[in-house]
Amino acid sequence: MKRWFSRVVVAAAVALSGMSGQAASAETGPGPADVAAVDDGEIAVFLCTPSARGCHERPVTAKQRRDVEAFLTSAPGVTEVRFVSRAAAYGEFRREFDGETKMLAEVRAKDLPESFWIRVSQTADRARIASAAGLRPGVARVVDQLEVRRATRSRWEAELSVFLCTSGTVMSGCRHGRGPANRKSATAKEKKAIVAVIERIPGLESYEYEDQRTAYRNFAEAYADREALIAATRVSDMPESYRLSIRSDVNRGPWRRRLARMPGVMEVFDYECFVQEVRLRSEYGLKKVGARTRACE
Repeated sequence: MKRWFSRVVVAAAVALSGMSGQAASAETGPGPADVAAVDDGEIAVFLCTPSARGCHERPVTAKQRRDVEAFLTSAPGVTEVRFVSRAAAYGEFRREFDGETKMLAEVRAKDLPESFWIRVSQTADRARIASAAGLRPGVARVVDQLEVRRATRSRWEAELSVFLCTSGTVMSGCRHGRGPANRKSATAKEKKAIVAVIERIPGLESYEYEDQRTAYRNFAEAYADREALIAATRVSDMPESYRLSIRSDVNRGPWRRRLARMPGVMEVFDYECFVQEVRLRSEYGLKKVGARTRACE
């Protein structure tokens, strides 16, 4: 079971990042003049900071910044290049997470990289441009917004997915504390208890049960472009699950944590929290943020 879940998490991360090792970006809101709203077709080029992977603990130099800008401006197919300063990025970060005291206390202006955001023509080779930009000295990583938008629209639909234990799983919540059901698939009694909690969630708009065969079919369709991943996954690897849609004004955190602790539950996947973590790495170029928003704690 853990084998399947690890594959899915990795696949989702790769789908959101576009290429291995590169972060990705989702949609952002409007900001100041030099932090315009993220466009579907933009590609972000994040510059080095001392903590960025592959930058050898060195920030981008003024010469490297000029060279990157010159390269992007002259690259075939690039129609627009704009620079986002560290101060502008930090200002947008504080506006977006206003009221999230833990996030704001942890992230400082120096943690955010400078970046160039480019638009390309419809006939441009996006992958080639991104790959070439990523090889320039002073560049930490490159992000294709279009690939991220495609991934977030097609990979995950439910706001909360409650994955159930399967036989032989190595996940700790399925191996202990369940009595005779330890290491076995979720029992009818466990499912009944889980549904009872789901139906008490305020603002629950709908939920549906997904069996293993349906899960595999949906998995294969969602990752049709990743043949190796599909070939390595069997129907028996797939978990049963409940897919929940909850009203946006409801705090899902307490219910997510409660469901995650219930016997028979392997994992609870929160789509919005997952995307939030990806956006912190991608839109803002943050390597890792320990603090989360209150809704995702």
